[in-house]
Amino acid sequence: MTAKRIGVATLLVLATLFWTAASFGVWAQRQALNTDNWVTTSSRLLQDEKIRNALAVVLVDRLYDTSAVEQQLKQTLPPRLDRLAAPAAAGLKEVALRNAPRVLGTAAALNAWKAANQQAHRLFVPIVEGKVARNGEVTLNVSNLLRQLATGTGLPAGAVDKLPPSVAQIQLLKSDQIASAQDAVKLFKDLVIVFIVLAVACFAGAIALSADRRRTVVSVGFCLIISAIAVLALRRAGGATVVSALADAPNAHAVAGEAWGIATSLLVDVAEGTILFGAIVASGAWLAGPGRVAVGARRAAAPMLRDHPGYARGGLAVALLLLVWWHPVPWTGRIVPLLLVTVGAFLWLEWLRRRTVEEFADVRPGELGRMVRGGGRFGGRGAPDDTVPSA
Repeated sequence: MTAKRIGVATLLVLATLFWTAASFGVWAQRQALNTDNWVTTSSRLLQDEKIRNALAVVLVDRLYDTSAVEQQLKQTLPPRLDRLAAPAAAGLKEVALRNAPRVLGTAAALNAWKAANQQAHRLFVPIVEGKVARNGEVTLNVSNLLRQLATGTGLPAGAVDKLPPSVAQIQLLKSDQIASAQDAVKLFKDLVIVFIVLAVACFAGAIALSADRRRTVVSVGFCLIISAIAVLALRRAGGATVVSALADAPNAHAVAGEAWGIATSLLVDVAEGTILFGAIVASGAWLAGPGRVAVGARRAAAPMLRDHPGYARGGLAVALLLLVWWHPVPWTGRIVPLLLVTVGAFLWLEWLRRRTVEEFADVRPGELGRMVRGGGRFGGRGAPDDTVPSA
C-alpha cells in the first residue's frame, strides 16, 4: 500500500470518528436546548404505560408524605371524627395508587405535564446558555399535575393548594450546578462545530489526495453509513449500561429501558439521516463508475440525457419532492439541508449527463429496449461492480 493510499485511509477513519462524535453532539444539542423537542420527548415519557405507572407512584407518595391531605380531612370531618383523618388518608392513598395511572393518561394531565416542562425548559435554556446570571435554580412545577391527580383520585378539594413548595416542585438544576452547566454547554456547542468541520475537512482531504476520487466518494458514503451504525450500537450499549446502573433501584430499573429509548429517539433520527445521506452519496458516485450495471444504466439513459435533458432534470426534481413528501428522516423536512442536497444533486446530474453524452455519443434512441430484448444484460464493457468501498 502506497503512502498516498495510507493517507487516504487514515483520513477516512478520522472523518468517520469525527462524524460519529458530531452525531452525538447534534443529538444532545437538539434534545437539551430545543424546547419543542424537550416537550415532545417528555410527553412521550408520560404516554408510556410503564413510565406513567412509575411516575404515578412518585406523585402519590409526594402527596401523602406531607400532612396536607390529613389536615384537609380533619377540616372536612366533624370534630368528633377527626381521629379518623389518618386512617382515611391511608385508605385514600391506596385508592389513589390504583387510579393515578389512569388519571395521568388523560388529556388534561398530559397538557399540565407539557406546560410544566415547557415552562421549566424556557427557564433552563437562557440559564445554561449564560444569558442570565449564574444563580437561582431550575424546577419543574408539577402543582397542576398534582391537582389533576387529586381531583381524579378523590382527594379533598384544596389539599394540593396546601402542599409545601418543595413537594409541588421537582428540582432540575441547583444553584451550585449552574456555573458548571453553563461552562459545559459552551464547550459542548463549540465541540460540535469543531467535530463537524474536522469530519468534512478529512473527507474532503481524502477525496483530494486519492488517485481515484470517484471511488473515494463511494467510500465516503460507506463511512457515513458505518458512522451511523456505530452511533446506533453505542446507543444500545449506553442503554444497557443505564439499566444495569439502576439495578438497585427497582422502580427506576423497571422503566429505565423505556425512558432511555424515548430520550435517545432523536439520536436514532440523526443516525437514520446519516444513513440516508451516505446512501445517496455512495450510490451517486457508484453510478458514475465502471461497473457493468452502472455502465449499462448510463448507456440506456444516454439518448434521453442527450436529446431530452429536461426530462432528467424534471425526474430528479420529482424524486426530491417525493423524498420531502415521504419525509423518512428529519433533515428531509428542513430547508437548509434540503437546499444543499438539491444543489448538490443537480450539479451531480449535470456532470453525469455531460460525461454520459461524451461516453456514449453514438448510442441511438431506444437503447434500453434493445438491451432488454437482448437478454436484459446491462453494460457489456466495464469492470465488475465496485460496490466495496476502497481508498
